[in-house]
Amino acid sequence: INLNLLIMTLNKIAWSFTNEIFTDIEKFNKEVTQYQIDIYKTEDRWNPNEIVFEFPEMQIQYMAWVKGPKDLLENETLIEDDEDVFDDEDNAEDGEFQVEILAKLKADNGENFTALEFLMKAHNQQANKELGDHVFFEGTDNPEIIDGLPTCYIACGS
Repeated sequence: INLNLLIMTLNKIAWSFTNEIFTDIEKFNKEVTQYQIDIYKTEDRWNPNEIVFEFPEMQIQYMAWVKGPKDLLENETLIEDDEDVFDDEDNAEDGEFQVEILAKLKADNGENFTALEFLMKAHNQQANKELGDHVFFEGTDNPEIIDGLPTCYIACGS
């Protein structure tokens, strides 16, 4: 697997994660396009159909605050260092645990992810989580293999 892919589209766009879950990919694309115009005064940075990952399946890793295991979606697990975090209530801050989550994503076409599909899936994974003030998408790193799957970190800023 070639992990050194061009993920330029993802690293030059602006996006803000919210608690809205998107089911209509065209509606999501319109929202992302408008967000580019609002931030950069142009939509030139957003190339929704660019293939950004040549994998049929991959993982994203991101940080969030959760109340407990019930907040994890069925395709999510905690990174190894956080696996026992819920065992000790002292790890909670205001009733929430800060954790690093791994989420498995499958490409709709069984081959690869476009920028649009990837961003929508990454957005929807985080929609039911508390991100604190780190809601602004700042791109991804180049994937590395974790648990046998290409995995990239979702960078978020405030």
